[in-house]
Amino acid sequence: MPKKSPSLAQAPSPQAAVKRADQPKPAATGPVLDNDLQNSIPYLIARAGVRMGQAFTRELRKFDMTLTEWRVCSTLSHLPHQRLSDVALNTSTEQSTLSRVVDGLMQRGWLIRDRADGDARALALSLTPEGLAITQHLIPMAQLYERVSLNGFSSAQADQLRDMLKRLYDNMAPLDPAP
Repeated sequence: MPKKSPSLAQAPSPQAAVKRADQPKPAATGPVLDNDLQNSIPYLIARAGVRMGQAFTRELRKFDMTLTEWRVCSTLSHLPHQRLSDVALNTSTEQSTLSRVVDGLMQRGWLIRDRADGDARALALSLTPEGLAITQHLIPMAQLYERVSLNGFSSAQADQLRDMLKRLYDNMAPLDPAP
């Protein structure tokens, strides 16, 4: 009998993850999956995201900014004074990567660390006036790229797409590694 790879043996099956999350079983009348990559939801989402990200990255290069730096600045302009763990969650960035990005933004004078509200031991991140100015300058460009990507969608369809993408993200929680 062949040995199983340790990583495969340790990975939870989708069924075990769903049981662990104590969720009801999916209905038997769910979507039919045909295993065609060109119709695979994860592939289609990644494909669209990569194309949008690459296009916007070309614009960000003019400002010597990466897409990850943009996401950090954008989330901090929307929700100032966040802890590193919150920024990581809000940007879907690994904390180790985020730490390097934050250090770079601080060296450029776009970001500062100060004490978090309610916990003098914790640090929070905020944009400097210069960081906020560049972010506000780039927001209309980001909005233009979003409008272009949503060409042909009604406002209701765009809202529905946002809701569905958030639900897809949340639906993946049962497959997250157990703490």
